Amino acid sequence: MRKLKILLYGEIDLNIMDGSTIWLSSMAHVLNKDENIEVNVLLKARIRNKDFTEELAALSQINIIDPYKATHSQTFQNPYRMNCGEAARVIEELDEEHHYHCIIIRGFDIAEEMAKTVLISKTIPYITNFTHDKGKINENERNKLKEIYNLSSNMFVQTQEMKDLLKSILGVKGDKFAILSPMIPDYEEQPDFRNHHNTLVYTGKFAKDWYTEEILSAFTRLQGKDLAATLNIVGNKFQGALADQKEELADRMRNMVGLEWFGAVSRNESLRIISKSDIGISWRSSRIDHHDSVELSTKLLEYGRQGTPVLLRRTKMHEDLLGQDYPLFVDSEDDVVRKTSDILNNRKLYRKTAKRVYEACRTFTYTAACERLKPLLWQYYGDRIKLLFAGHDFKFIQKGVEYFRNHPNFEVKVDQWTGHNEHDEIASKSCLDWADIIFCEWGLGNAVWYSNHKKPGQKLIVRMHAQERKTVYPKQFTMDHIDKVIAVSPYIFEEFHRVCQVPRDKMVMIYNMVDTEEFDHPKLAEHEIEFNLGICGILPSLKRFDRALNIFEKLWEKEKRYKLFVKSKLPHELDWLMKRDTEKAYYDNLFERIKSAPWRKNVIFDQHGNDVDEWLRKIGYVLSTSDFESFHLAPMEGMASGSTPVVSHWRGAETIYPKEFIFENEDDMVDFISNKSHDNSSIKDYPKQYFDTALVLGKLEKLMTNVL
Repeated sequence: MRKLKILLYGEIDLNIMDGSTIWLSSMAHVLNKDENIEVNVLLKARIRNKDFTEELAALSQINIIDPYKATHSQTFQNPYRMNCGEAARVIEELDEEHHYHCIIIRGFDIAEEMAKTVLISKTIPYITNFTHDKGKINENERNKLKEIYNLSSNMFVQTQEMKDLLKSILGVKGDKFAILSPMIPDYEEQPDFRNHHNTLVYTGKFAKDWYTEEILSAFTRLQGKDLAATLNIVGNKFQGALADQKEELADRMRNMVGLEWFGAVSRNESLRIISKSDIGISWRSSRIDHHDSVELSTKLLEYGRQGTPVLLRRTKMHEDLLGQDYPLFVDSEDDVVRKTSDILNNRKLYRKTAKRVYEACRTFTYTAACERLKPLLWQYYGDRIKLLFAGHDFKFIQKGVEYFRNHPNFEVKVDQWTGHNEHDEIASKSCLDWADIIFCEWGLGNAVWYSNHKKPGQKLIVRMHAQERKTVYPKQFTMDHIDKVIAVSPYIFEEFHRVCQVPRDKMVMIYNMVDTEEFDHPKLAEHEIEFNLGICGILPSLKRFDRALNIFEKLWEKEKRYKLFVKSKLPHELDWLMKRDTEKAYYDNLFERIKSAPWRKNVIFDQHGNDVDEWLRKIGYVLSTSDFESFHLAPMEGMASGSTPVVSHWRGAETIYPKEFIFENEDDMVDFISNKSHDNSSIKDYPKQYFDTALVLGKLEKLMTNVL
């Protein structure tokens, strides 16, 4: 079973809470969403604050590596924090041991160091700390960025705006750039979109451009408006000029009435604090947030996830996210005070604004991010996908087995069952241990066994036809372990949902396939086939061979040149059928009827076999007379050969065949054939358009790829 091994590293000190710390935590959570990804998170600094690392360590597929404990040959200049050169050497040493498929790094300096190693080809850098102005970036910085771009297979960028900027700066097509949007935890219980406590919240760093002092000043002014407002602050990183004022600001926050300063806390605790607050603050200077901004604040999305209205500066990116008429765009401290006061005193405006930010942030969840990233990340996995086909009868999927067996990205095994519920369990367990994807053809005992034994990380697909509805097996499925159920027609889709309670979100409709090229042979001369009827498969009795004989007999009475060609196994060839008295009696009567009929020589039994394409060359009309079918391939194969289908209206036939070939009774079928008024010139186009093997196999391959 496949596992994608990833190393995650950032120039990030997890003892300090800021946007970079949140990014690394988010990335780990996103990667942990895929059961088949194993992640080593390499730390930059020794841990003094365990809030973040304990949260990451609790994730099932995340392993945290302390470089000071994990490496034996490295020496470090600083006993507490690695520099970038040391980090690159540690990554090389870890790769020799773990053989990572992919390495994800954050930071310009570490990307520059990794570019000096052979590992750069499987490294995805994420760089935000570059000059975001094409006119101000110097040649040296530009050249370094371009070298990293040229050497790496992919580079993450946060937004389309950042991608466009880097394309312009570097003068590249940008096909290596992959958008890695900010990531927030999945939505849980929907909030009530009400203001409960008049509480504001700020989470993040303390810096001049992040308006720390202005926020405190605005809060003081709000308290003078008799709002009983409070302010929650989360964070412990003082940056730039405010680093020199750290003690003064810290003392101010500790002693300000109505303000609670939590310091550095875990991501989960930060989100809990946001959920208990009513207004989020993401207001920054115009040096950071402006109409040409290329980054989107994760803090904004965290507020939105909780249904917390957000104060923020008007920018093009923010307008695209929240709408031009969003009511909490602020440009000044006065705006903050006025608009906060307005919304806290207006329940209708509060509810409307809270709902808007809540809905706007949905696409940034961990699950959504994982689904976007998986196709890119799994490109770094060199081994083929191990695909197992399991079942007793592969006649409808054999082309698929052959297709994937010859596919460069897949390796195929077959677990051949001997019946609906009979198999070699030792062989099946061996196949199970090997497989990445299990494809059960027919939802019978095979689907029951594999849904009960599937391992975490494996994917299980079950393809259902029709007969399963009348068996005990669907009720025995462990449905939670089945990833997708394929129905072979729209009617079958609805039936399995209705009868077997298969959840709609697990189902997909993909038609049976017809190899239109295989059946596209020249017909015999028109005068030789215009009176030739064909039926392919007459067992068991629900195929209604008696109805086919009735139609033929009525036509023969009009014109003695009509013949009925039967290509099928015969009743005596199936022991189980002969053991059923009603089935045996049904066929005994039919064959006695044929034997005694004046038209007996015009009913010709051709040997059952795989030469249907050649057999169809002499057939003008293909009959489908069954009481019920899930699809009935024979008439569609007939269309691919140029034969005309004549279909008794079994339930669901209209979801597969054109209505002009579907009939309510035998007489209508007889009239249609005898009148010969239909135009067959384009009959081959229909199966090519909807059921061609290449088309259906493409859909199956897409499903296989997406399910992983």
